[in-house]
Amino acid sequence: LHFDYKFDPIGGKIQHYLLEKSRVVKQQPGERNFHSFYHLLYGENDLQEYGLNLRAEDYHYINQGNCCRVAKIDDKRDYQQLKQAFKIVGFTPDEISTIWKIVAVILHLGNLKFTDVDGEHCSITRSNDKNDQLTWISKLLSCEEENISSTLTSRVVAARNEVIQARQNITRAHYGRDALSKALYERLFEWLIKYINKTLSKGTNDASQSSLVIGVLDIYGFEIFQNNSFEQLCINYCNEKLQQLFIELVLKQEQEEYERENITWQHVDYFNNKIICDLIEQSRTGILAYLDEACQTVGTVTDEMFLDSINKALKTHKHYSSWALAPGDKLWKNVNNNKSFLIRHYAGDVIYSVDGFLDKNRDTLFDDFKRLLYYSRNPIISSMWPEGEKSITSVTRRPLTAGTLFRNSMISLSNLLSSKQPFYVRCIKPNDEKSPTLFDQTRVEHQIAYLGLLENVRVRRAGFCHRAPYDRFVQRYKIIDCIRSRLYPRGAPTQENAAYICQELHLNNDVAYGTTKLFIKQPISLFQLEKKRTEGLQFIVTILQKYTRSWHQHRLFRREISAIKIQNVYRKYRARSYISKLNELFRNVASTDDLGKSIRWPAPKPGFVPMNNLLKQMYQRWRAFKVIQRIPADQRTIFELKLLAGDYLKERPSFLESSIRQEWKGDYLLLPEENAHSVEYRKSISELRGKDGFNQMLFSTLAIKLNSRIKMDERAIVLTDKYLYKLDPRKNFHVKKTGISINDITGLSVTSGKEQLIVVHLVSNNDLVFYMHTKLDRVGEFVGLIAKLKRKSSNFTVDVQRYVSAQIDKHNHIINIISGGVDKVEFRKGSNKNISLLLPNSD
Repeated sequence: LHFDYKFDPIGGKIQHYLLEKSRVVKQQPGERNFHSFYHLLYGENDLQEYGLNLRAEDYHYINQGNCCRVAKIDDKRDYQQLKQAFKIVGFTPDEISTIWKIVAVILHLGNLKFTDVDGEHCSITRSNDKNDQLTWISKLLSCEEENISSTLTSRVVAARNEVIQARQNITRAHYGRDALSKALYERLFEWLIKYINKTLSKGTNDASQSSLVIGVLDIYGFEIFQNNSFEQLCINYCNEKLQQLFIELVLKQEQEEYERENITWQHVDYFNNKIICDLIEQSRTGILAYLDEACQTVGTVTDEMFLDSINKALKTHKHYSSWALAPGDKLWKNVNNNKSFLIRHYAGDVIYSVDGFLDKNRDTLFDDFKRLLYYSRNPIISSMWPEGEKSITSVTRRPLTAGTLFRNSMISLSNLLSSKQPFYVRCIKPNDEKSPTLFDQTRVEHQIAYLGLLENVRVRRAGFCHRAPYDRFVQRYKIIDCIRSRLYPRGAPTQENAAYICQELHLNNDVAYGTTKLFIKQPISLFQLEKKRTEGLQFIVTILQKYTRSWHQHRLFRREISAIKIQNVYRKYRARSYISKLNELFRNVASTDDLGKSIRWPAPKPGFVPMNNLLKQMYQRWRAFKVIQRIPADQRTIFELKLLAGDYLKERPSFLESSIRQEWKGDYLLLPEENAHSVEYRKSISELRGKDGFNQMLFSTLAIKLNSRIKMDERAIVLTDKYLYKLDPRKNFHVKKTGISINDITGLSVTSGKEQLIVVHLVSNNDLVFYMHTKLDRVGEFVGLIAKLKRKSSNFTVDVQRYVSAQIDKHNHIINIISGGVDKVEFRKGSNKNISLLLPNSD
């Protein structure tokens, strides 16, 4: 299982060791073949596709254990789950179909029978019905029937570029059939593992595979049957090697480490099974070496001859025996004495029958089968047999024997486990009946004894539960005393630092100080160290969080400040760019007639709208200034006055249409064309100036005044810089009452039409209402002059409405405008205190 740096699983790899392929063709009583055969027979609904028309009990390769059905195994459900798993892994429908075809072929091969021809030759027994085994084997393997029949009943021998076809007898044909079945299953198994590994390895890399790996090894246990053969020897040898590894890693190395570290130690005796491993695997003098030698000997060599050779070579070995060496031993009762030998394994004595040892060790699959399957029309099957491509005349090297391959595989596995830190799960078999309710105490005690569990417990009890190099111990537990740990000088003796940590926690009586390591005896002490370390970690984590958060916030703050600076610079750049664009547009407007009025301003960016409005105001003021400069100096005062009146009379269209364009003369009564009695008027004004001390005459005109009785009086309205006068033109412009102070004027009301009606609102709530006798619009001139005089007053207003209101004799009146029906201007009193201003049509 491969993990990433966060210890999350990212993939995996399957490695297979010691595939028990002999189970494919033979099982012990009470055992089943591999599950895939039963999954297919009990789970597939359409067995006709594979030619499987018989009951499971009728197939030779799966009925030898007499337990095709197991109560607690639901083969049909498992088959459906397996098909779903194939799809999840990514197998295509063709690949899944080929897998089950190969499984079906093996079942057909098991039921294939041969007929003896003349003692030396044989042929395949055929049937005339649809259940003919050879026909289905040919169909499922996509090979020709003739080629399959020839390969099973004869073999091709190549020597010196010559090809010789040798016919097989029934015994050799059965051997070839079984070898083919085992090889088909083995190649299918290897192909499946390779395919699955390809899927599991996606997303992994060499670094992760080499550094963060957890391996799980599941391997069969020790086997002792009524009839033990070559397969049991290999399996028990495997268990001997694993037990040797256990002894080396747990018992031997444990005690040797205490001696190296000068730790006081009481030695625990244990049985080292290396002598048994050497008995089986040692080159030249081991049982497997003698078996290989017998297989390679030219001429006829039998199993009995192999037994004689190891009896002579191993007669003095204390863990080996046979009937020839100890004929009086009761162990040989009811045993075929001439074909058996005994090995005293760590788990007990096992008698092996040498019958078939040589053939099983050779495990020869002739090249004929490899060529046959390589040329299959099924590309998946063909890809499993690449060596079949070789020429029929080529001579290959002698293949390694099954025993040698098994031994090499075990040595490789042992080396791999030795380089890791293995953890053992020991399985104890409670009984030999496979019952969940029986507990055979003698059987269990025997297993505990031969597995070396008692010695392991003694070593653990006498030894220490935990050990660690001083530097690693200090590095892990120095945070228990955070203040002290900061004072540890770099390169100081770590043993002193480790001793200080243990002293702080009062653990001196439960630890031992070795040469390079510190040893802890009781788990409770280790738990106490871990608990204190966890508490220290919380403190360290809090500090790290504080500094990390501070660093993060400072980083965010600096980024924000930098962003603000960038924004400011960019905004200034955009502003300068916009202003530069405006400069280009308005560069020569001073020399144009309209001073740039016709130029279209560019659309401002969203953030520039306030600045753009300010620039427009600046431009408009500049343009207004330039326009005013073009006006003659003696007319500028009147121009400014018109602008001021325009601010108040925006709602009076006649002002914009005519009044603003006409010439404003101010004191119209001085003009003879306006006033036939201008001399008398001049004299009266001179007297007023001397009396009231005003400085400037601003405006004068003839008008009809509305008195407090709602009656009309002819008057001359005169405006000076201090007073507003009402003069009687019929009495040489005599002053009627005293003048109205400019300070007493609060506002004006005029109509929105062309009417020359003006209401002067006064503080006394007795307003002055008059209508000017003129065909010209002089309302604007009067309003502009009053507004100029009241510029500093904040409460001065000019009301422009269709109907105006006035306070006359402290009563509020609404003045309505009525045109037509009269010859001259006339005020009439109406109902509800309304007053009507009647105007001739011409007005």
